[in-house]
This record gives sequence, C-alpha cells and structure tokens, in this order.
Amino acid sequence: MALSRRRAEEKRKLFEQEALPHLDAVYTMAVRLVRNPQEANDLLQETMLRAYRFFHQFTPGTNCRAWLLAILFNNLRTGYRRTAREQPAASTDDFEHRVEAQSLRGDQEQKTPELLVATARMDPVVEAALQSLPEEFRTAVLLVDIEELNYQEVSQVLDVPIGTVKSRVSRARAALREALANFARERGIIRS
Repeated sequence: MALSRRRAEEKRKLFEQEALPHLDAVYTMAVRLVRNPQEANDLLQETMLRAYRFFHQFTPGTNCRAWLLAILFNNLRTGYRRTAREQPAASTDDFEHRVEAQSLRGDQEQKTPELLVATARMDPVVEAALQSLPEEFRTAVLLVDIEELNYQEVSQVLDVPIGTVKSRVSRARAALREALANFARERGIIRS
C-alpha cells in the first residue's frame, strides 16, 4: 500500500513539473479553437484529466506541451463538444429558446476577460486575418508559429502526415501574407 501511495505521489509531482507549466498554452489554444471561454475551460479540464490519467504514457524529456496539445485535439476530434453541449430539443419552443439563449450568451462571451487575454497578443487585424483562414490551415500555423512546435510534433498533434502539415502551414502563411499586405505597409513593416 505504501509503495502505490509513493508511486502516486511521484506521478503527481512529475505531472506538476512537466505538464502544469503548459496550462496557459493549452488554455489559449482551447479558446482559439472553440471561441468560447466556458467551453475552453471545460475542454482544458477534460484535457488535463486525461493527461493525468494517461501520464504513464508520456516520455519524460520529450515535448510535454506537444503531448498535451495532442490530447486537446483528440478530445476535440472525438466529439467532446457534441456530447457535452448538443442535445436534441424536445419541442420547437425549446429549440427557439436555446437558439435565443445561445445568441445572447455569444454576444456576451465576445467581451469576456478570458477571451480578451487569449487574443490580446495579436493586433485585431492580424487576429481577423488568422480567423479567416480555413480551420485546418489556422490550426497548423498556430501550432507552428505561435506555439513553436516543429513539423513532426504538429504532425503528431494533428494526427496527419508531416507533408500535410508543411502544406497547410505554407498555404496559411501565403494567405496571411496576402491578407495582411496593406496592414504591413501601413505599419512600415514592408515597402510598396
């Protein structure tokens, strides 16, 4: 009994050392993916619970942030939001009530401190250009250029071939260059 308790304590300490420093990065990515701080908190909690439960599968010395982001994306892919949030309406009135409540909540969520902090690092013009990208391009470029993961790590996180990652990042960067050309000229970043 004392041996299993000691192992559990060692696991907890290692998890705190390796995983918890990446909590902010995982939360920021969750907010960027679901665009809803409440859902992002739920997704973060589910991600960290799974990470702790399966921490024995983590290889110390590797990139823990990439491992956590892989769990986050797996949660998203396996229908985390659908099962947690989407239940059929019992009647037409119930459906209309849900749509109205969702609309009102959506308006308020755009101004929450959590969302503002998660997106505060970027100029609104850059954020808008990023949000205009198709999801698979946006995700790839965020992981490479913002989270600073290498292509191999992004390939593992997204569970796609490395060539697909390179293609998505290249296409995302090209689209961002085009979308932000005027912005860059105005700021003196590039010349005409």
